[in-house]
Amino acid sequence: MSGDSLIEFKSELEIAISEFGLPGLSEAQAIRLILHYSTLCKWNRRLNLTRIIGARESARLHYAESLFAAKFVVSAESLLDIGSGAGFPVIPLAVCLPDVRCTALEANQKKSTFLKEVKDELGLANLEVACQRVEEFSISGYHVLTSRALDRAATILPSIVERMEPTQKFVLFCGQDLLTGLSSLAELEIEVHPIPESESRYIAILFRKV
Repeated sequence: MSGDSLIEFKSELEIAISEFGLPGLSEAQAIRLILHYSTLCKWNRRLNLTRIIGARESARLHYAESLFAAKFVVSAESLLDIGSGAGFPVIPLAVCLPDVRCTALEANQKKSTFLKEVKDELGLANLEVACQRVEEFSISGYHVLTSRALDRAATILPSIVERMEPTQKFVLFCGQDLLTGLSSLAELEIEVHPIPESESRYIAILFRKV
């Protein structure tokens, strides 16, 4: 990836963060996110990680959206990101919240290999990568669960909710259809937060009713 492309991405990221009303990044944080973007674009040529790779769209739809979730995670000690794929929201969160122990859970072997390379390249001591299906992975003990692109969400979500502890919360990125479907899960309490600069994207905070 050319230097000009990375400069463009950095500029677009700064604009997106400002327009989302988010705290600015330190130079070290910005460098790590630029490196993630560069690695993502390189791997995306041979592994379908995301259809969105343009600088402006990536800065807004991947990175700024992920960083918007930090306000719901910042006080947690540990985080499990389910179906991490290309690394959203877990990589931006791990970069900007170094005191939160993050685990990226990704069942696809090639995608989990990508995430392990990102962890090493970015030097993220607070990130672990697990290659396992969520149905077979213990979610116990994590303070916060996150997911931005959950495969088979309508099928998988109820099984995750059933295993949630009363002290856990689930920070879920979703559209209107999924948000409507969540209302049928009677055991849930739900907070809804519209994502800035979007008319149809939300973060739903899910809690199990005590």
